[in-house]
Amino acid sequence: MLSDGHHSTGKQVVVASATVLAILLALGAWWLLRQPALISPLVAARNEAPRKRPVAHRTALPSVPTTVVETPAKRGPAPLEYASDGVPFMPASGDDPHPKTYVHPHPITPAHLRIYRENNLLYQLNEAMDGREVSRLRGLIKVYRDEYPEDPHAMQGGYTLIADCIEFPGDPTTRASAQRYFSEEIASTLRRFVLRHCLSGR
Repeated sequence: MLSDGHHSTGKQVVVASATVLAILLALGAWWLLRQPALISPLVAARNEAPRKRPVAHRTALPSVPTTVVETPAKRGPAPLEYASDGVPFMPASGDDPHPKTYVHPHPITPAHLRIYRENNLLYQLNEAMDGREVSRLRGLIKVYRDEYPEDPHAMQGGYTLIADCIEFPGDPTTRASAQRYFSEEIASTLRRFVLRHCLSGR
């Protein structure tokens, strides 16, 4: 059995050995971390200084000339028109001040009369079309062409086409023209009548 002196000496040797081993391990780890070849590529990339992006040279944009929009000068109120009895007519524009006295209604101009005439003619055309009166329909179309040659909405062509469909049902040439009219004249109020009289198979 060992004495107390030998037992304490053995403890000191173990502690000293452990201390030396810890120092050696720390030195080894420090040495490994100092070697650049052994550092992880990810760590190396993270430690690198960020690269500066090349500065793109911006081309100066050409200057756009400033367009000055002139606001039209506001006109003054239109002078009142008077009838033969000295009473004024109602102003044509809603922006004009209304007189505080009795006024005649605004006069019916030739342009108004022409519109009323066209509306009446269209009513008669529709009546003849609904009654399938081909002769009357063609006569009214001729009047329409003579009095309103401008025909901006291709109404005369539509009525003529409908008259042909009523008179010659099933004609392939007329049907092809009707199909073209229905496809192209999108804004025409006669499209549904072309569909009914020319393309519905009646």
